[in-house]
Formats: sequence, C-alpha cells, structure tokens
Amino acid sequence: MEDQIKKTQKRMTEATAEMMSGWLNQMLQGMCNDPVLGELWSAMKIGNQFSHTTGIDSYQILGLDKSVTDDQVKRRYRELIVKLHPDTAGVKGTGFLFQLVTAAYQQISKERGWR
Repeated sequence: MEDQIKKTQKRMTEATAEMMSGWLNQMLQGMCNDPVLGELWSAMKIGNQFSHTTGIDSYQILGLDKSVTDDQVKRRYRELIVKLHPDTAGVKGTGFLFQLVTAAYQQISKERGWR
C-alpha cells in the first residue's frame, strides 16, 4: 500500500512539474514577444551605469536617454504602466516590473522637480 502511495505521489509531482514548466515557458514566450517588455529588458541589460541614490539607472529602466523631454518621460511611463499593470497586462508575473518602472519614474520625477 505504501509503495502505491509513493508511486502515485511521484507521478503527481512529475505531472505538476511538467505542467508548471509548460506554463512558465508559455508565459516567458509571451513576454519575450512583447515589444515594450523587450525594450525594457534590453534597456536594463545595456551598460552598468548606476544611480548613486537608488542603485539603478532610472532612465535605462524606462528605455530612455537622460536628454529626453518631460513629456517623453511621462508618455513612456504611461505606456509601460498599461503594459505591466497586473490588472491590465494579460500576463501574470509583471508585478515586479510594474514596481520597478514606478520606482524609476518616481526617481526621475524627484530629479526633475515635478513634485
């Protein structure tokens, strides 16, 4: 009886792992095909310039140069927020990226004196 239980548990574990692997691959493929998320990830990987106050380059996170206008920063922020917000993203797991973009925007807002 114990052998049968152990075998059943093992099959269930393997099936769950396979299902989760498929789900994660599907989610990652969907996210990789999104042009906005692709730009965000690319911007985060380019260079190693870090802000002294936050440890990140806020402009890189938004995929922008520091020379852009205020309107361009605000437009890019709104575009990313719509794509990454957990309620509107259409893909689970964007919460961290949403928080990262929000933090970057808040840092830029402080630097530019918007508040």
